[in-house]
Amino acid sequence: MTQTSSAGGCAAKIGPGDLRTLLGEIADLGGLGGRVAFADPETRVLVGPETLDDAGVMLFRGQALIATTDFIPPVCDDPQRFGRIAATNAISDVYAMGGRPLFALNLCCFPADAPPEVLAGILAGGAAACTAAGAAVLGGHSIRDKELKFGLAVVGYGDPDRLFTNQGARPGDRLILTKPLGSGALVNAFKFERLDEAGLEPALVEMERSNAEGARLALRHGASAATDVTGFGLAGHAWNIARNSKVVLEIDFSALPSHPGFFDLTAAGITTGATGANRRPLAPHVKWMRERSETEQALVFDPQTSGGLLLAVPEAGVDPILSALSATGHRAAEIGEVVAGDPELRIL
Repeated sequence: MTQTSSAGGCAAKIGPGDLRTLLGEIADLGGLGGRVAFADPETRVLVGPETLDDAGVMLFRGQALIATTDFIPPVCDDPQRFGRIAATNAISDVYAMGGRPLFALNLCCFPADAPPEVLAGILAGGAAACTAAGAAVLGGHSIRDKELKFGLAVVGYGDPDRLFTNQGARPGDRLILTKPLGSGALVNAFKFERLDEAGLEPALVEMERSNAEGARLALRHGASAATDVTGFGLAGHAWNIARNSKVVLEIDFSALPSHPGFFDLTAAGITTGATGANRRPLAPHVKWMRERSETEQALVFDPQTSGGLLLAVPEAGVDPILSALSATGHRAAEIGEVVAGDPELRIL
């Protein structure tokens, strides 16, 4: 399946710079939902597209309704596994907002010559991930396309007073990342036969891992901000927190967890087109506090598929969160802290 697509997973996303420009143009034309006059005066938009958060949120009859959508090209050649990963990736946005998934709709783009058993396997894998998350699959939509893609539209719910956004990080908070980085380069290496299935396996295991536990612990220990690290890379999603929270995020490069083989692949020139697309608009906002090679720098711009949560949490919450995540097999790490100052990423 990976041979039928021009990109793998979230590496296919539009870059953050182009996306921000596009959203600005839509806003200028009056196309953002926050301007709608709802029939119910208590209904309103809590989180819209302006902050590039993980999902949109509406206040409806006292409940926060969380809506998101995500679909991706294949990251592996096992149909059921790809279905599970694509669904897990889409559902993660609800967890990143502090919510719980309620239902999902399949989004399917299938080549006309794709074998029926491949399509059935993908849908079965997606359904299994939804069942594990407690979300009902209510239907969906399918079209013919030259490149195979699959994902979900997901609706979840949460307490409007306990939502996570990418706007609330506070000076003194510590930063936790719940999964390792580097899946973009590994998927691309596999696609171009520079990495075998065994080399890709550690990344696939993490892509299948739900962010439900990380979100549950973040709620318990009072996280002030959260996002999931996906197509914009760690730097892109961290910058959104810094910019919207009006703070500096200091990231300890040596503390960043990475997938085995990532640095060897990038040293050999294997990366993704999205890595450069992520790097260019972020360059003015990322300050490298010590010299790092291009190979090293690629880690923070590498696009992740079904990546981990980036959490800003009080110092007292760090140890219990990391301990609980470690006990459930997560490769989580404390990677930095939030400090006062004009919005910036400082990579130590």
